[in-house]
Amino acid sequence: MTAPAAPTAPDLVFNRLPVEPDEGLPQAFGCLIGSTAYDFGLYVELAPPDTDPPEALYDLAAPAPSARPAAPPGYLVLRVVRHGADGPRTVFLRKLVVEPQHVHTAGQLAIRLVTARVARGNLNGRGHYGSEIVIGVAQRWA
Repeated sequence: MTAPAAPTAPDLVFNRLPVEPDEGLPQAFGCLIGSTAYDFGLYVELAPPDTDPPEALYDLAAPAPSARPAAPPGYLVLRVVRHGADGPRTVFLRKLVVEPQHVHTAGQLAIRLVTARVARGNLNGRGHYGSEIVIGVAQRWA
């Protein structure tokens, strides 16, 4: 028996994961998607200057194309653990890049990173510094 054909990205209904940027990074949370329980872990790989204030925002999207290509200042790493009859199993462990049209697959899930702006104050710390992280998740099949 083969798995059902995966719907194309426009056919998928993405819901926002309950990331709470004011809680700081790293962070972990559980989420029920369909009838399956998942644990999500999220951290950022970023080396800001020590002199930057807590409100300094780092946009992890790739810079606009230019004559000299540049990498984003850092990236998010997402870990997804699926709970099933055979116990917990890691189905996704990858760095994410802000490309809203790029869809990652992880078993039954489709994942995309829409926005990733992280404030220095939210690196290993709580508080409202203006961080914004939007990750969408959809079921590829039930």
